[in-house]
Amino acid sequence: MFRTLVGGYMQRQLRKGVPPLFNILKHLFQDKNKFEIIEDLLLCYYKSLEDTRKFTAESDMEELPTSYLHVMIFLAQLYDYQRDTTQALFYIDRAIQHTPTYIDPYMVKSKIYKHAGNMKEAVFWIDEARTLDLADRYLNSKCAKYMLRAGMLEKAEETCAFFTREGQPAVENLNEMQCMWFLTESARTYYKNKDWSKTLQKCHEVEKHFVDIVEDQFDFHPYSMRKMTLRAYIGLLRLEDSIRGHVFYNKAADIAIRSYLHLHDKPLTDVNGHGNGETDELSEKEKKKLESKKKRAAKKKQNQDTTEKKEKKGAEGEAAPIVISGEELIKTESPLEEATKFLEHLRTLSPQYSNTHTLAFEVYYRQGKLLLMIQSIVRAIKTSPFSAEILLHLTQLVQYVKSAEVSNNIVDEIVQSEMAKLVPEKGIKAWLAEQELAHGASLKHFAMLRCADAHLDPETTADQLSAVLDFDISSSDVESCEYVLEQLESGRLSADPAQITAFTAKSHTLFPLATAFLPPQVEENVPR
Repeated sequence: MFRTLVGGYMQRQLRKGVPPLFNILKHLFQDKNKFEIIEDLLLCYYKSLEDTRKFTAESDMEELPTSYLHVMIFLAQLYDYQRDTTQALFYIDRAIQHTPTYIDPYMVKSKIYKHAGNMKEAVFWIDEARTLDLADRYLNSKCAKYMLRAGMLEKAEETCAFFTREGQPAVENLNEMQCMWFLTESARTYYKNKDWSKTLQKCHEVEKHFVDIVEDQFDFHPYSMRKMTLRAYIGLLRLEDSIRGHVFYNKAADIAIRSYLHLHDKPLTDVNGHGNGETDELSEKEKKKLESKKKRAAKKKQNQDTTEKKEKKGAEGEAAPIVISGEELIKTESPLEEATKFLEHLRTLSPQYSNTHTLAFEVYYRQGKLLLMIQSIVRAIKTSPFSAEILLHLTQLVQYVKSAEVSNNIVDEIVQSEMAKLVPEKGIKAWLAEQELAHGASLKHFAMLRCADAHLDPETTADQLSAVLDFDISSSDVESCEYVLEQLESGRLSADPAQITAFTAKSHTLFPLATAFLPPQVEENVPR
């Protein structure tokens, strides 16, 4: 019955060339039997259309060439869903050869390479699609977004410039138009490049846009009362209450908090913290002299900026726009307090996202706020009970509770009560063993379990690292391997460069297209 119904539906949609057909049927793929039926039908359609130009041998009507084209596109999307990159590329290449002027196959091929971990090749194909229709704003924006994710900042700005105001730099115009997707993607790129000043600058620009959105609505209040559009007015008030719950703010706040956490863990004055290291070879007296010199230069610059603002205000009759300086943002002496400003909005307005509570624990763990740490773990388990980070965070919490001295009896009672709910009577090791039985086949969970064990017993760190490096990744996906590589590079399990290189080479064997695993000396060479 299902085969007959879905077959008839797909034939009608493929004949019309309905673009979102794959997304319409995607929810059915969770059922393995239904997925196999759809795959078998599409392969039958592919062979029959190639041989007889009919969907089935029993059909009396010949199909247009576009039906064959859309079957190949659907098959490419189907195999991309399975992460079978070879088969997906085979069918999408056939579709491009069939109709080189059709945009959709180029977009699908770009997405295939994105899922394979090769953003540079994805940029090439989405740019090919863009050049087929230079007047399409969606394609232009999509291409710019892919370029930003590939680290091509200048090319992304040039691409966006086709649709921005002439005579003004594209970045300035996009910022003026509150184009927040561009800012969040730029912040992500700078974060990957460890350019903390520009990362924080972009994140604070997003924050400023949300402040401006709220302030711009003040003009609407007297209008609503005068015109009595109370329904719109109430909607506006509700919007202002939850405006920072928007996904754009969540993304920017996530990146900002992680950047501030890095600045707290590895201050820029420390050469190991990716600072400039200019004071490492100086004596204490020379360091103080250099610091004094920097303070005088900063004060002089501040006075100059103040004078320029006053002159501009006097000349134009209005205040100059506030310029956010990333260099000033990274000089903060209290990065955790700055991170908390973003975090409070996430905890209040975005409690449904798991990253909110993961970041909350990271911040409160460093601040030593025990009750808030417990609250973050409880909320994280409710939001995303199978998250890999919970394994390490709960272990850190248990160890912190053991060493913490709680003087307040009420607080101590709350802590003991909540910890009894979180950790079984057998202890944290027994809980970790249960989690390994349940989720140990996942690379991400296995790596976090090893980090948790190393946190419990630091002397076993080398053994835990060896276990991660020896893990069979044949059934893992590219995202999991990239996640573990990021953890190793950040200092988890104290991996040395040779061990990180060994894991990278192992991942490269499984995912040869992924740029994250390419050896530094190997130039990317993907056949087209």
